[in-house]
Parts: sequence; structure tokens; C-alpha cells
Amino acid sequence: MVERRSHGGERPLKRCKEKNITDRSVKARRRRRRRKWIYFTRRISICMIAAAAIVYCMISLKYRNTFLPNTRIGGITVSGMTIEEVQSEIRKGIERYELILEERDGAEERINGEAVGLHPVFDGTLENILRKQNSLLWGLRAIRGAEYPSSYMVEYDKGKMDLAVAALECLKSETVVEPADAYVAFVSGIGLQIIKEKPGKAPVRERLSEEIGNAVSSLETRISLDERAVYKEPGVSETDPELLAQKEALKVCADVTVTYRFGSRSEVLDGSTILPWLSMDGEGRAVVDRNGVEEYVVNLAKKYNTAYCAKELKTSYGPTVTITKGHYGWLIDQEAETEALLEIIRSGESQEREPVYAQKAASHDGPDYGDTYVEMNLTAQHLFYYKNGKLLIESDFVSGNEAKGWSTPAGSYELTYKQRNAVLKGKNYNTPVTYWMPFNGNIGMHDGYWRSSFGGTIYKKNGSHGCINLPPAVAKTIYENIEAHIPVLCYHLDGTETGKTTPGAGDASKAGASSVSGGSSSSVDSSVSEERSKKTTPNNSQTESSTPAAENTTGENQTAAPDNGNGREDGGNQTSASESGNGNGASQTAGPGNTSSNRENPSSPPGSESRNDQIPASSPISDASMPNQPNMPNQPNMPNQPNMPNQPNSSNQPSPSNQPNLSDNPTCPATVSPGP
Repeated sequence: MVERRSHGGERPLKRCKEKNITDRSVKARRRRRRRKWIYFTRRISICMIAAAAIVYCMISLKYRNTFLPNTRIGGITVSGMTIEEVQSEIRKGIERYELILEERDGAEERINGEAVGLHPVFDGTLENILRKQNSLLWGLRAIRGAEYPSSYMVEYDKGKMDLAVAALECLKSETVVEPADAYVAFVSGIGLQIIKEKPGKAPVRERLSEEIGNAVSSLETRISLDERAVYKEPGVSETDPELLAQKEALKVCADVTVTYRFGSRSEVLDGSTILPWLSMDGEGRAVVDRNGVEEYVVNLAKKYNTAYCAKELKTSYGPTVTITKGHYGWLIDQEAETEALLEIIRSGESQEREPVYAQKAASHDGPDYGDTYVEMNLTAQHLFYYKNGKLLIESDFVSGNEAKGWSTPAGSYELTYKQRNAVLKGKNYNTPVTYWMPFNGNIGMHDGYWRSSFGGTIYKKNGSHGCINLPPAVAKTIYENIEAHIPVLCYHLDGTETGKTTPGAGDASKAGASSVSGGSSSSVDSSVSEERSKKTTPNNSQTESSTPAAENTTGENQTAAPDNGNGREDGGNQTSASESGNGNGASQTAGPGNTSSNRENPSSPPGSESRNDQIPASSPISDASMPNQPNMPNQPNMPNQPNMPNQPNSSNQPSPSNQPNLSDNPTCPATVSPGP
């Protein structure tokens, strides 16, 4: 609102009206100039478009007889080229054509056009391409090109192509690597794992020929066999669901580790061995192949069993002998161990263990018989008992009668059991013994109280039925210091035979015991006494010889029973294979044993002769009188003894001390071991 003034109030309003008129005229002039510029610009644009169209049409006239821009035929750029020019380029391309094959592992091979009989075929195809193209579209073709194969303009000889493909290195057997499926495997230190598949390098020949043919027809100069998928592919990948399920099912069994201990040695059974034994059943559970487990246990037994195997023994005489017979040693119970191992694998519980043994020995390290054993030299008729590596006692003995085929067999055995006061019965004899220690069936060690002497060559004509007859004091010492399963090693050693004998009654020294300590372990040195070393000079190396007489003739059935019914024997009949060889099939039974009075008054003396008089175990019998007993082999009237079937003259013997034939009687056989 304009404030009016008293002097000159109309002048400001006039000035405003003049200013408005001037502004409108300026704007009108500007609008006129803008319209003129737009008109001019439109005219220029139209002229330029018209000129461009004229030029585009003129250029299109050029492509009426040539190929449009950005056009390729058989890998050759033919833009602006005539048909004749394209044909010339194709011929040149065929002449110098070579296809490069890119193989796996970076290898390359080449096939040239001449090798496959490559040649051009111009059958109007180029003309058709040229005729069908629209020259006015040359601009569009410059943006989006066109590619035409040359397969319909070139050909190759199929026979030559087959030969060229067959000659490729990638198809030769020494080069081909078959693909490998992914699989489940045991990795040491990790466990069961899925091993990734391997692609290999094995082209499919039909597929390879097809792709090479296509490339040659199109005049391609390089192709990748991997990209063209000409190689065989694995059938199972590491992500296969069935493979993953298999791994989880087998893992429980395959991850088991069983460590077998054999002294200082060990055998480790782990998934690398177990996995081939595993398979899947129809319900997706792991199944353990029993045959595989059995084979493993069999091989374990072959490696670590020592029973029935030859043994080396450093004898007390110096030389080492090889004992080839006998049953002593480690013996794995293969059936029981197979069952146990199957259960362990199925359980999935790793463990350390010893196998189930049917028979055990003393040691896994070194000789299996250890350092506690009885050593018997059957040639020298002398034994040594070593306990914990120390010689406890040594003594002469009398073994099986060689002349009658009752020789004690050499071999490695073990003490079956021991028994006090057993009665040994057989045809024409019924003999109680105080100390009975069988080690080879019915062959054993026992006291030979009826003998006046031991050792030398007594065994050759006046030996036992196979048992080892010992002086009573020696038998007692051995009995008190020996237990079941102690090894008994019997052997022959040439050069150790001696004609000397030792007295058979009285204390240990009189009985031929060189070392003894009150019936308990002694710390006597394990070396042989100087006296015995001087006595024999054997060869440096000996091998166990077979028994000189038949060891396994018709045997006597023999049984030992305890004297008071609380022993280990039950009186069962058992057959002897070695103890007797007289072929008379006598049955020998040991009934309840008696006390010392029984021993002194046997109902029948051991051997082929019988006697009715009492012979105390302690009564000395002069060894000097033995060779002067002329009547043992010549007693014609023995079967006519009134009281005993075979001793008609026994009643005429004035006293036990005067019995001339006692020392010449063969000893009684031992009983078969019925088991501890």
C-alpha cells in the first residue's frame, strides 16, 4: 500500500506502469528469435538425414555382389569379399589346414587336412548366402555379425579320418588313464575317509571321432577335448548320497584298531585290513566277512605258532641241536580267536590283546621254552633241570628199551601234570611209583626205585617201556620243583655216549645227582660240571636223530589214578603210542596208590619178571652184582612160578638183596595223561 503524501503523491504510480510495458516487449522479441532458431535447426537436420540416407543407400549398393560386414564363413572373415575371393580363401585355408587338439595335462596333438583327405566342395552354397543377404542391412550386420559353417563347402575322407584318429597318442593303452570313482578308504592316522574321484584320461573313441570331424568340417584350427566332453567321466562322485551313507555305516567297524602282543613284538590290525572285509546289507548295515577274519587269524597263527616246529637248543654239552619233533610251543586257537575278533570288530571297540591260545609256551622272545626246562640227552642218558636259568639238578637216567623197540622218542614236550603215589599197571606188572610226571602222552619221568644203577648203556637192552626212570632222590627233587607245562626237551647227541653208570639208591649223590639243593631251587651255575665236560667230546653241531627202534608200535593202555581219590586222574583208559612196543596189548591201570609200604610190596614188579618178595625203596642193590646175574634172559621156568604167572623161581630167592634179576627188569610204562 502506497502511502500518499501531501506533496507529489501521483509520481510513483506512473513509473510502475511504464516498467510493465517494457518487460512485455522484451519477452516477445525473445520468443520470436527462439522460433526462428528451431525452424533453422529442423531444416539442417532434415538435410543431414537425407544426406546420410543417400550415403547409406550408396554403400548398400556395394554389398549387392559382396558379403556384408562382420560375416565369417568357416572361420574365415569374408566381409566385402566376392564369391570368387571367398572360394580362393577357402582353398588356401584347406591347403594349410591343421587342427590342434588340446588334451588333458597340457598335451597337444595335431591333424592336418592332407592326412584326412580334406577338399573343397563349391555347390552353390556361397551363392545362396550372398543372394539371401539384404544389402540394406549392412549397418545392422556391422553391429551383429553372422557366422556360417564351412561343413557344406568342405569334405574329408572318412577312411583317412578313422586312421588319423586311431593313430592319436591319447588313444594308446600306455597313455590312457581310466577314471576312478570316489570311494571309501581307510587313511592311516585319520580313519575312514571318502577319496575324491579322479577324472582320468580316457577318451571315448566314438565321441572323439565325432568332434574332430565337426572341427575339420568347420575348418576350426583348435579345439579342447575337455570342453568337447570326449573323456570318460567317473560314475561316482565324492558327494554321492549313497557313498556318504556307506561311509557312516562302515565307520564303526573300520575305525577299530586291535593290537596283538607277542612279547616284545606286536601285530596291529586296523581299518586298512578290516575295510575289505566289510560290506553293506540290504538294510544299510555293515557286515563283516567271516572268511576274511579267518584268513587273518590263520596267517597270524602261521607267523607266531611255535608248537610242532623245530627248536634250537644250546645243549649243556656245548653243541647246538635241532629238535624237530614234539608238540611244545605256542598254539593259537584259531576258531576261538576268529569268533573273538569278529565280536571286537562288530563292537567298534579298539583294544590290546593276546590271541586265544590252545596251548601256551614260556616265552615269545628268544626260545619259546624260556629258561626253565628239563634237558634230556638220550644218547648220554643224562638230564639237566634248569630253573630260572640256573641248574637245579642233573642226573643219569634209564630210558626206553632200544632192543625191544621201546626207545624214548626225542622231541620237545611239556609236563602234562604231576602226581604222587600212582600205581602203574600193565601186563605182568603192577608197579606203584611215588613221583609220576608225564610229558609225552603216557611217557613220563618217575622214580625207578627197583634199579641199582642208572645211565650208561642200560637202556639198550634193559631199558623201560619208554619212560624215564630216575633215582628216587632225583625224582623227588624234580617233583618238588616242577609244575605243569614246564618244557621237557629230549634229543640225541652223537659223541656223548658213555658206559659209566651211577648207583641207584640212597641220597642224591649216590643216585647220580650232580647238583641238588634240598628239594628247592638252587643257585648252582648253569654250566655243566667239569667232570662231565671231560667225559664227552661231541661234535660241534648235531641234529636230532629219529629213535633207533620203532617208537609207535602196538601200545599198552595205561592209566594212573591217585592214591587217595583226590588226585587229578580218573582212571580212564588211554592208549600209549610210544611207551610199549611188545605187541602184547597189555592193559596198564594205576589204581589208588599206596603209601611207602605199597611201594615196598608191589603186587607185581616192573618188567617181564615178577617177584613176590618185598623190596624196600631204600634197599641198596649192588650194582656190581648186576652183570653177574646170569639167569635173567635164561630163566626157563619163569612162567611156572606158583604165585606170579611169570616168576616160578621167585620163591626160592633167599632175600630181596639176593634177587639177581631185579636190575635187569624193564621198567614200567607211564600212564597216558588224562589232563590236569
